[in-house]
Amino acid sequence: MCYFAGTLSNLVTTMDADKCIAALVVDLADMSCFEATAYDLTDKGCWIASDKVDLLKEHVGLRLAGFDRLVRGTVIAYGDQQAQISFQVEHQSQGEKRREARRQVRITAIVCGKTNPVTMKCRIIDASRSGCRLQGDRLDRLPADIEVFIPDLDLPISAKIVWRKNSEAGARLTWPFEPAQKPEPEDLLERLKEEEAKPKRKAKKKISAFGS
Repeated sequence: MCYFAGTLSNLVTTMDADKCIAALVVDLADMSCFEATAYDLTDKGCWIASDKVDLLKEHVGLRLAGFDRLVRGTVIAYGDQQAQISFQVEHQSQGEKRREARRQVRITAIVCGKTNPVTMKCRIIDASRSGCRLQGDRLDRLPADIEVFIPDLDLPISAKIVWRKNSEAGARLTWPFEPAQKPEPEDLLERLKEEEAKPKRKAKKKISAFGS
């Protein structure tokens, strides 16, 4: 059972059935992000709605509005611009991590050291759930323990550099799944009320809890 089970169960019982929550979806296979709407939230999972759900692979992280970290999930069904997410995820063994397929990507990222002020821009050129390959100048200046910031995700991903060669480096990722401070259901309901109270714009535009 997911560590958010108790909080999500309380949330569902206090929310109207038609309530929705803004969510940021992170595809762990290639580190891509997009905004979606989460609904039918239970301790076992939820549905998300977006015109980009068909691009998802299997494993995702959800940044639900009101939560400080990601909720780990697995895509178990697809609908019309919708996907069903299960929070009951089996943990990987080390052998499974080694067999993960690396996908070629091209993501501009900001990387900084955890123990020193070195910060630099680089590119992520391939990625999987557990790691990625960085490319850029002067990567040798980075310490082993780093934080990776990718576009649209306002949470740093902790990482450890495990190899370096020329202008490239391999990093093992630690996704921010563990909660820092679990918000109470009342806090989430208050956020929903604030969103509903905002004046509606004439032009159609997605409302995001994560900035423009």
